[in-house]
Amino acid sequence: MKIPKILGIGINVVDIYCHQKRMYPGGNEYNVAYDAKLQGAQAAFMGVFADDKVGEILEKTLVEAGIDTSYCHHEKGSSGYALVDLQDGDRVFLDWNRRGVTDLYPFVFTDEELEYIKTFDVVSLSRASRLTVEKIEKLFNAGAVISYDFYDDFTEKDIENIAPSIKFGFFSCSHLTEEKTRAILKRCTDLGAELAVGTRGGEPTIAYDGEKYYEQGICQVKATDTMGAGDSFISAFLVNYYSAEADELIPAENKITVALQKAAEFAATVVVKDGSLGVGYDVDPDRLSEIINL
Repeated sequence: MKIPKILGIGINVVDIYCHQKRMYPGGNEYNVAYDAKLQGAQAAFMGVFADDKVGEILEKTLVEAGIDTSYCHHEKGSSGYALVDLQDGDRVFLDWNRRGVTDLYPFVFTDEELEYIKTFDVVSLSRASRLTVEKIEKLFNAGAVISYDFYDDFTEKDIENIAPSIKFGFFSCSHLTEEKTRAILKRCTDLGAELAVGTRGGEPTIAYDGEKYYEQGICQVKATDTMGAGDSFISAFLVNYYSAEADELIPAENKITVALQKAAEFAATVVVKDGSLGVGYDVDPDRLSEIINL
């Protein structure tokens, strides 16, 4: 089996659970990279770390897990954070900072960085990565293979702008009917993506490769915390798809089927953990200024 190389480019934050007095590292692309490494991939993360205590913790968590952070940037300012509560296992965001270092110092992508990015099988991005359409196109034109998470608040314009530059499109569709989900996935592939996937909460996930629809049921578990569930699904799908990619005897549709199944199984192991990754640190919510440049 091939060892896939997966890079997350985007956001790193801490989710602060005030009721627990614990904070958990996370962020879409951060989670994808961490989970990919956990599953045996060669994983890396490109993000912007702040010069505060939380920035140090965020990078240290990745480095200790064996994830390459050598192309991350370090800037003066505030780490990203969100104040979170849980209601019956579902995350509820109470507040968050809107001017962290990822917002203030977005990537431009130098020639050296582009050469590094191209060494990976796939680059994972999302709406949270703070990358403009023009920068996504720049990565695509440089030869990067892109996976993009549209989240649940995507628009038709988002699909039109981004689908031509990506290989994989992921959508959160629990608020949509099955018919509407299928139409969105088809639209994404019609515009250029090779595969589009719509997760649907407790309903089966639907995928479309331009010719055929696939369905994958969820693995039933009692969720402790749904934070990072979608990120873990994406990570597991990419890891397992590219693990099978080197075997030319496996039909493309079988690779998709297996990757969807493995993604559902892995996501079920994540929602029973605390936080996105099950990695947490003690924190006093009333003394955040001691660890974050507020």
